Amino acid sequence: MWNNIIGQQHVIENLKSVFLSHKTGHAYLFEGTDGVGKDAVAIEFAKLLNCTDLVNGNEACDKCPSCRKISSFRSEYFKFICALPASKTDESDADPVDKLAGADFDEYMEQVSAKSDDPYHRINISGANNIRINSIRDLVSKIYLSAPAGITKVFIISEADKMKQEASNALLKVLEEPPKKSVIILTTSKVNSLPQTIIGRCQRVHFEALRENDIADKLLREGGYTEKQVNLAARLCFGSYSRAIDLLQMGIEELRDTALEYLVSLLKNDPATVISICRNISAKNDKEKTRQFLFFLNIWIRDLLRVKAAGEADPELLTNYDLAERLGKLNNNFPESDIFNIVLQLEEAEKLIGQNIQLTLILVNLSVKLKKYFIKQAV
Repeated sequence: MWNNIIGQQHVIENLKSVFLSHKTGHAYLFEGTDGVGKDAVAIEFAKLLNCTDLVNGNEACDKCPSCRKISSFRSEYFKFICALPASKTDESDADPVDKLAGADFDEYMEQVSAKSDDPYHRINISGANNIRINSIRDLVSKIYLSAPAGITKVFIISEADKMKQEASNALLKVLEEPPKKSVIILTTSKVNSLPQTIIGRCQRVHFEALRENDIADKLLREGGYTEKQVNLAARLCFGSYSRAIDLLQMGIEELRDTALEYLVSLLKNDPATVISICRNISAKNDKEKTRQFLFFLNIWIRDLLRVKAAGEADPELLTNYDLAERLGKLNNNFPESDIFNIVLQLEEAEKLIGQNIQLTLILVNLSVKLKKYFIKQAV
């Protein structure tokens, strides 16, 4: 049912109208920032197109056999395609999932199960960098098969920007000659990475960032976190429900406090504490934790920029609204800091994380550069 979806009312109304008009397109491109419900809406739309007991004439019931099978990813007329690890060969048209190594297959099944339980779950499989050509070949082999009356075959290609040229070309042939009673839905947060030939053959549906209140309400209903943690995550996630979940799971208050302690230690010329924090954050080569640490540093710096622009630490303007006073003091002590170059250095450090460079070294070198751009008030 549509109440499974967080926000995105304009998208829901659009899809309702399409359904009621009996003019469903053969291909859609759901595009927007990460974590705003593109996959979730695609799954809900698939259920709507095949539901046998509609609610209000434009909602899936979530109870009929068709809805339950699609929700559990077990319908033969519904296929969810995502990036997979490399298999031994891409020569046949068989489903590449069947050719995954044992450990990869188990991880895939675990991730798909999590996705069926929570359509907002971000599938993350080790070594899964690309959508395999075999996944698209498998789609082609299935999409032209006949289906019973009243059935619409639905194929969702999640993070479609991960298709390489060969896979995109194979998909393009289907988009050029689409079979009846079938719908392909591509989802992406990087629409500019898709070939224009693909984009031009899809109906584009834009997803806005989610409202802070909608995210907070959903998190509070799910439970497990305090109201303060939830409100902070909703404020810091910039409209992405998935990012809000990530922040909560990694310990949002602890990471934010660590980032602040790092900045204070850096500005107090306390290299021992700075290096200790760098080592703790990068321990066990934890790239995701290091990224989140840089994310919090970036938020602190951008808040400082807002303080400079406004001339005061107005909580209404700040992401870290509950620590406006500390930001005001920081701005007063370092009024001539080169915020622009500080932000550039943080972005550069984040790029380096993806390369084969020791994480501690990245953070220590960053510390040296940041120190240079913070300029203390002359006495």
